[in-house]
Amino acid sequence: MKEIWESISVERNSSKPIYQQVYNQIKLLILDRRLSANSQLPAIRKMAGALDINPATVVKAYESLEEEEYIYKKVGSGSFVAPIQEDNFYYRSDKEEDSLEMLGYGQIEIDEDINFASATPSSSLFPVEDFKEAINKVLDRDKGEAFTYQKSQGYYPLRESIQEYFNKNGMSIPVNEIQIVSGAQQAIDLLVKIFLDYGDAVLIEEPTYPGAISAFKSRAAEIDTLPTMEDGVDLDLLEEKLAKKNYRLLFTMTSFQNPTGICWSEAKKKRLIELAEQYNLIIIEDDCLSELSYNGKSYLPLKAYDNSGQVIYIKSFSKIFMPGLRLAFLTLPDKYRSKLLAAKHATDISTAGLTQRAMDYYFREGLWDKHLKKIKKLFQERYQLMLNEIRKKLIPPVELVYEPNGGIYFWLKLPDGISAEEFYLAAREYKVALLPGDIFKLDNKPENSGESSYFRLSFAAVSDSEIKTGISRLKEIFENINDNRDKGYIPLV
Repeated sequence: MKEIWESISVERNSSKPIYQQVYNQIKLLILDRRLSANSQLPAIRKMAGALDINPATVVKAYESLEEEEYIYKKVGSGSFVAPIQEDNFYYRSDKEEDSLEMLGYGQIEIDEDINFASATPSSSLFPVEDFKEAINKVLDRDKGEAFTYQKSQGYYPLRESIQEYFNKNGMSIPVNEIQIVSGAQQAIDLLVKIFLDYGDAVLIEEPTYPGAISAFKSRAAEIDTLPTMEDGVDLDLLEEKLAKKNYRLLFTMTSFQNPTGICWSEAKKKRLIELAEQYNLIIIEDDCLSELSYNGKSYLPLKAYDNSGQVIYIKSFSKIFMPGLRLAFLTLPDKYRSKLLAAKHATDISTAGLTQRAMDYYFREGLWDKHLKKIKKLFQERYQLMLNEIRKKLIPPVELVYEPNGGIYFWLKLPDGISAEEFYLAAREYKVALLPGDIFKLDNKPENSGESSYFRLSFAAVSDSEIKTGISRLKEIFENINDNRDKGYIPLV
């Protein structure tokens, strides 16, 4: 069986230096998680021999990867793949590599004036003073203990605070089933490690969060898709699939899904639980936005309907709090706890102790409720403003696929004849960043994509004035298209 790195090749007639070719291909294997964290790269002479190139060329490629922290060295042991520490796959690319395909690995660096691409709030919304109070109180109280390692499962008082918060909001979670993690992406990666053997079959919604797709690919999983509908996936289709094949996992976001913004109906949630019990299907539910309902309705997570332990619930605070804290939690039945703790300890021992203790204080003093009330009010106002601007300036020719009534996303369909890739590039020329639908698909290459006419807008990181300006710029793109259609071409860039 060939090693993954053996897919690397060089083109000697290319204008790109050979070391750069090797560097780029290894980097892509790491970003796509086909080379897993902490796995060893081949020795310099072995790689050079396999590619029939000078060992100095491999040295230069490895040094470039190490400088950008894609790999690290162990003295006397060689070079190893560094863990990717992010929630949204932050990737810095050179201009020549800045393409739609690279968006599939995450969020490229945003240079545009108007950022409709980011799903995390701008730093001006971070509750810095309140959290500084929490940190100072913890340091005064705990002194040096605040900087010691916590147990791998997490700081017990914080797990109690999380349990109390969710009990108040209609969901009972035993404190012993709560695991603190360093972000939702780490949660997904840990679950993939403990539940999937290489080649296991998994199910995902489509479109869906690309970080989950990458995590499943890292285990060479056989990934199957379920089309997203306004109230959740087609459960008749799901049942057909479950009857024919043994699927290990299903990944879903039931509240204000990324990227569509849809919420599952209560009836579908209940039936999904029944199917999971019948076919022994483990469900990973990723929730980061369920609190952001703007129509007066409460949307309980799927986990609230689970009495048999089929649902593993991930809760991240990145989209409504401060993403740099790297804090989330998941729930897991006792029978899986030892495997999870071993995987967590091997990954980073434990999530930062000071952060956990400060977050516990933040919950207990009512500061989380205070922040949530503020951010929900602000986001509801932005939601309504962006919805009005879309209706007034973009519809038609653009179609709003779903009206989400919450969350931070709008999922839109382009008119016939315009692809998402073209529109994404045109928007960049107008200094507007958005995300094309292709990156949310299993195969994110536009030529193979059924989502090539869709795009996502987010209002999380923009002001009211930026919403108005940005939507006006997108309108201008369509006006230019219409003005030139009689001339037989569409000037998208």
